[in-house]
Amino acid sequence: MKAEKFFIGIKALVKNNRNQILILKSGPLELKSTKRSEEFWDLPGGKSMKGESVEETLRREVSEELGIDGKKLEILNIFDASISNFRTSHGKKIPLMLITFLCRLQQENNFKLSLEHEEYKWGSIKEAKKLLSDKFNKAFIDKLDI
Repeated sequence: MKAEKFFIGIKALVKNNRNQILILKSGPLELKSTKRSEEFWDLPGGKSMKGESVEETLRREVSEELGIDGKKLEILNIFDASISNFRTSHGKKIPLMLITFLCRLQQENNFKLSLEHEEYKWGSIKEAKKLLSDKFNKAFIDKLDI
């Protein structure tokens, strides 16, 4: 029996002292890689690379996407874990184990976004729930009331 391939995705749910969530608006590279035609909002993060720990993935992705030192990310605890399908650039659907961690940043602005994202904002819980609902499932969105 052949083992099925799957991806592990790691996201950072970054909250600040004002109980706001850091959200990122998709940019040209993100739209191309996800084959979406309309912009969407997301959390920092991405797929784990072979041999990389969860912490290494989170810090690498935050560093790449926000242009800051990944060591400025404080990883608090697991917020959510779910399984969904990830659509590859070839259109094939592959299972995705998505793990989201509650985090804090020592730096809250002066980000230098990668081409994956064109804008960031610190949104209220209500705003984040609305903007992230295009990307995340209802169970995840409902948990944001923490």
